Amino acid sequence: MHEGSSTVTWLQLYGTDTLYELRSLSRGIMHYTLGSASGQDTVIRSPYIPAQYCRLVRTPLGLRVVDRESKNGTYFEGKRKRSFYLEPGKVFTVGACSQRVLAVDNKMHAHYPALTAILGYEDEHTGQRETPRPSDLVVAAVAGSHMLITSEPQCDQDHLARIVHAISLFRERPLVALDQVPSGQAMQGDPALHQAATVLLNLGDNRARLDPAFTSRLFSPKYQIRVIALARSVAIANAVLGERHVKEIKQVWLAPLRSRSAAIHWLLDGMFQERESSLRVAAMTPYNQDVLRRHRWAGNFASLREAADRLIAVARQGSLRKAALALGIPPATFHHWYANIVGLELPLLADARTLGGASQP
Repeated sequence: MHEGSSTVTWLQLYGTDTLYELRSLSRGIMHYTLGSASGQDTVIRSPYIPAQYCRLVRTPLGLRVVDRESKNGTYFEGKRKRSFYLEPGKVFTVGACSQRVLAVDNKMHAHYPALTAILGYEDEHTGQRETPRPSDLVVAAVAGSHMLITSEPQCDQDHLARIVHAISLFRERPLVALDQVPSGQAMQGDPALHQAATVLLNLGDNRARLDPAFTSRLFSPKYQIRVIALARSVAIANAVLGERHVKEIKQVWLAPLRSRSAAIHWLLDGMFQERESSLRVAAMTPYNQDVLRRHRWAGNFASLREAADRLIAVARQGSLRKAALALGIPPATFHHWYANIVGLELPLLADARTLGGASQP
C-alpha cells in the first residue's frame, strides 16, 4: 500500500472550498468509489456525474483512478484515459460539465486554511482574475513555477511563499531567504544556494539590478531552483530581475484587506480560533460587526492580528481599562484605538454576559 507524505488523502472540487477525505480503507478493501449516488465513498452531487463514476485504487505505486466506462469519460493531463496514477497537486476532469478534481495530500490540507486566508476564499474570486484561487496556487506550487508575489506590506506575502515551498515536491530541500539582495559575487559564493530548492528574494523597494549572469543561473532549469520574489510592484521586479525573466514568472497579486470586507469576519473568527478563544464576530453587536467589516485595516494582517488580540482581551476582561492593563497597554492608548481608530462602541458583545461582556470603559 502506498503511504507517506505525498499520499493523496483528500479530493477537492476545483475552484470551491469543498474537500472530500479519503479515509483509511477497511481491511480487505483496496479502493474507494466516486460518483453521484449516495452509496459512494466520495459523493459529488451533480446531474452531470454518473451514479458510479470511477474507482480510486490504493496501489504500491500510488492512487490509481479507474474510469468505470462512463459515457463522458475521465480526462487527465488533457487526454481521455481509462486509468492513470494520481499524485498530490494533479487535476483530473469528470462529468459532462467538466468538473475538475484536485488531489491533495495532508501537507496541502494542513496549509489550506492559511492559503484561503491570504489569497481569499474561493467565492471571493468570482469575477476577478488578478489573484489566483487557492487551488490554482497548489497546482503551481507542485509544478515548480517561479513566482512573483506583489502586494502592499503586511499582506502575509512571506508566509505565502513559505507555504508554496512547504507543499512543493522539493520541500525536503531547504528554502533560502534573502531579505536583502547581496552582490552577485557574494551570492555566487554562498554554498547554501547550491542546496536550495527555493530562493526567496525579498526585493522590497529595491530597484538595483541583480547581476545578469547570476539571475540567469537562478532561472536556469539546470539548477532546479524555484525563485519566489516579493515586491511592491511588477515595475520593481522588472528593474531588479529584468523584464525577460519576469514575463516567464507566475504573477500573484494579493489584495489588501480594505478590498476584502466580506472576508473580515471569517478572518477574525479564524484568528480567534487560533488563539483558542470562543469569541466570534457574530456574538458582537450588529453595529460593531459592521464597523469591523468597513474598517480600512491600514496594516493589513498585522492590524487584524492586533485587533484579534485586543478584542479577545476586551471580551474576557469585561472593560477597556482591564483589557488594556492585561495587555500592558496604557488605558488611554487602548481607548483611543478602540473608539477612535477602529470606531467600536460599548458594549462589544450583543449579550453582555458572553465572555465577560465589556460594557464599561
